[in-house]
Amino acid sequence: MVMRKLIPLLLILTVVVSGCLFKPPAEVKFSVDRTVVRPGETIHVMVLVNNTGKVGLTGATLVLSNDDFRILQEPRFPETLPVGRAVQLVWILKAPMRPGTYNLKLSLELTDELKRSWTGFYGQFRITVSSEVNPSLSVDLEVRAPEVITGGETANVTVVIRNRLDVPVELRDLTFNPLNGMKVVGAGDLPAKVDGNGEVRVTYRIEAPYAYRVGYISAILKYAVNGNEGSAIKSLQMKVVWRPWNRSEEVLKEAYGLNYHWITDGYIVDGYWMKTYNSTSAFDRAEFRETTLKIIGDSESEAQAAARIYDWMMGTYSLGDTTSSLDPSNILQQDRISYAEAQILITAMLRSVNVPARIITLSNGTDCTLRPMTEFYTADGWYIVDVKHGFTGSMDEYIASPYFPRLYQLVTKEGYRIVAQAPATLRGHEHVDVTGDFLANLEDRLLKTVSERLNPRLHSKLMRVMNDLDENQRLYALFLFASAPSNDDLNRVLDEYSTEKIEQDVKTLYEFYRDMTWREDFTRYWKVFVGEV
Repeated sequence: MVMRKLIPLLLILTVVVSGCLFKPPAEVKFSVDRTVVRPGETIHVMVLVNNTGKVGLTGATLVLSNDDFRILQEPRFPETLPVGRAVQLVWILKAPMRPGTYNLKLSLELTDELKRSWTGFYGQFRITVSSEVNPSLSVDLEVRAPEVITGGETANVTVVIRNRLDVPVELRDLTFNPLNGMKVVGAGDLPAKVDGNGEVRVTYRIEAPYAYRVGYISAILKYAVNGNEGSAIKSLQMKVVWRPWNRSEEVLKEAYGLNYHWITDGYIVDGYWMKTYNSTSAFDRAEFRETTLKIIGDSESEAQAAARIYDWMMGTYSLGDTTSSLDPSNILQQDRISYAEAQILITAMLRSVNVPARIITLSNGTDCTLRPMTEFYTADGWYIVDVKHGFTGSMDEYIASPYFPRLYQLVTKEGYRIVAQAPATLRGHEHVDVTGDFLANLEDRLLKTVSERLNPRLHSKLMRVMNDLDENQRLYALFLFASAPSNDDLNRVLDEYSTEKIEQDVKTLYEFYRDMTWREDFTRYWKVFVGEV
């Protein structure tokens, strides 16, 4: 077991006295649901993690040594797994398409509350991929559910348990894992047994979230035959689509709660804007609805709709810096518009199809028209459309983009605030300070997004780098890594460079640039980091 963190002497002494240094932080057991599969079928890797350490566990990363297998879906780790508690995690893998025998080698990395990484947990299985797979000779499952449902609707998910043995099978436990945000609003009872060559069914009633989801729902059965325990697992791919433009006002209010008013507000920017540009941002949503519906077509979520509006805008207008109107109706008719006008039009079009949307800007206390962007709300939080920089994505994706570091510097070093335009009386400045939405838990959010872009086997190396930097250096490092032009570039550099080189180069760059005005696009500093400039 390797503990990858430098710990102050006092903490080392405390840990040694408590016995933690000589004790693994967890007991880990690996299993797979089957070792013979058809080409391209799914395999379930089940990992039981029992926290036997001294602090809570906060994350688990599964590393595959064989690139022939691909992870289709990862489990949701508890926010914190307390000491003495256990959790069963299920990874869904896709088997290779080429028949043959493969060694599936697995390793697990755990992260604890002290942000330490623990490795040394391994599993290995021999998997045969064959087009000729015999049916199960014991107990198997089938999951039946609609392939697609709409957000907010309910549906039945039926788990069929088949006993292919001649003797009865004792049914001990059945666990159902829905998609993120799905609620189980009703469930049938699990029978005590299933007779030989018989089958039983358990039906769950699920309610879909007001959100787009695609992934696998799973059922895990624990059973016993003549006292010998066994388990079976089955998954089914399912999709939830959420089209707010087709839903009623009542449903929208339930879906968006306090953010519903960002649909119906009749103005987009405040009185300061209107005075500055001698124009009004008043608009009628109904005037834009038909045009916007044609643009978004068969979109299945707010994010897909926003992306199509953005793509349409890029193909329709020439963009510049001169703003002549705040009126969405006037902007729509022009051939050349400013970046600010583009953000106003996108915001109006999103509202017209029942998506909560608003303009956010920088404010220096006097001027609140700086660096406008559009925010729109979903069940997963706020998303951002930044026309000038060609960005559309979630807020966490935005703070892990090359365009956020300069914004961060303006806020933390130069006293600017990030505000959301909230016009009501049209008398001067009317906005809501949303700076905290961007800065809260910034390091953890950046680290999570950067880690998701990395090959899992590089996660422990990233954590070693982070643990040897101070707070400001860590943020700078994460800004650098997040600004890599592609995931391939990020993985190549972190794979090829030694930990010592990465740490030293980050420290050198931070010391050199920390008091300078950073560029709008932080990719420049990535290029310096990798020696391209």
